[in-house]
Amino acid sequence: MKQQKGRLTRLWLTMIHVSDMDRALKFYNETLGLPTVLNAKEFNHAEVGPDEPLAKIGLHSTGKKPKRKRFTGIVFDTDDIYRLHETLTRKGVKFTRKPTKTKWGGVVADFIDPDNNEFEIVQDPEHYQRKKHTLRRLNEAREQNAEPTTPCHRTKAQSPSPP
Repeated sequence: MKQQKGRLTRLWLTMIHVSDMDRALKFYNETLGLPTVLNAKEFNHAEVGPDEPLAKIGLHSTGKKPKRKRFTGIVFDTDDIYRLHETLTRKGVKFTRKPTKTKWGGVVADFIDPDNNEFEIVQDPEHYQRKKHTLRRLNEAREQNAEPTTPCHRTKAQSPSPP
C-alpha cells in the first residue's frame, strides 16, 4: 500500500530557551546523557537527543535566564525512575517533585535545568496495556450503544463525589 504524502510523520523537535549555550550543552550532554546531534551555535541553536528517528530537544540561546520555572511539556520515559532520580540528584539536578506514584498507576518526577525549564520523567510500563484495555472497553460500549465508563469519559452523574 502506498503511503499518503502531505501528512505529519513524526514529532521532530521541541524548542526551549536557554541563557548560556555552553552551560546548557554541558548539562544536557554530561548530566542527562543526551548527545548533541546538531551544533549550530553560530545561529544560537543546538539539538540534543537520541539517534533518529526519535524526537530532539532544540536549545535556543536567548542570553537571558528566567527568574521563574517554565513548564516545557516535555516528558521523558525511563525504565527505573528511582535509580534515575538518585543518579541525577547526585549530579546536582534539582527536582521539583520526587518520584511519586500516581492514581493512574505510573510514577512521575519533575526536575529543572539550569535555566529553570521544567521537565517530567515517567515510569509507566503498563501504559500501552492500559490503553489497549481502555480502547477495548470503549469499543464494547459503542457496540452496545452504552455510555463509556472509563474515568476520562464519565458523565457528571457517573463521577464520584468529592471526599
